[in-house]
Amino acid sequence: MSLALILFPAACGSLPPQSEHAADIAVANKQYNRIMSLVGDWFLVDGNQLGQVIEVEQGQPFITYEISSAGNSVVEKLFAGQEKEMTTVYYMDDGALSLAHYCSLGNRPYMTEASSQDGNISFELVRVENMLDANDVHISSHSIEFLGENEMIAHWSSTKDQKPNKSSAFRVMRNP
Repeated sequence: MSLALILFPAACGSLPPQSEHAADIAVANKQYNRIMSLVGDWFLVDGNQLGQVIEVEQGQPFITYEISSAGNSVVEKLFAGQEKEMTTVYYMDDGALSLAHYCSLGNRPYMTEASSQDGNISFELVRVENMLDANDVHISSHSIEFLGENEMIAHWSSTKDQKPNKSSAFRVMRNP
């Protein structure tokens, strides 16, 4: 028993400092909290979907965010209330900020945070479900560019025939 008491303090003294994984988790949690702060209605200022200019509808929310699952997910509705409405769910998965995008095309891209630069958040594709052909059009990356507390640009890029395709960008404001 005395041997165990001698070895235990030595083992504790040799623990490594905070791992990179723990630091990555802290950054991901910070970014998840940033997404949680988006709760509410966001109104389109200008934008394009796959290269086509979108008409601004005054007074109509374009993107909505709400917290769900006891704070374990944030639900985004893009083209809120419209026939082509899409839902994206942001959540933490094994310490990584992740998303599932329920696309109007019927497929489901899953992404994880790729980087955080200048407070912006970028996601990269992990996999796409419910897509019959790998050449089909699908969303392949997403980023949120924060222009201020109440203004941002949501960027969405697509892939077709397994090559980069057209992109979409929506500049929105909260409380315009």
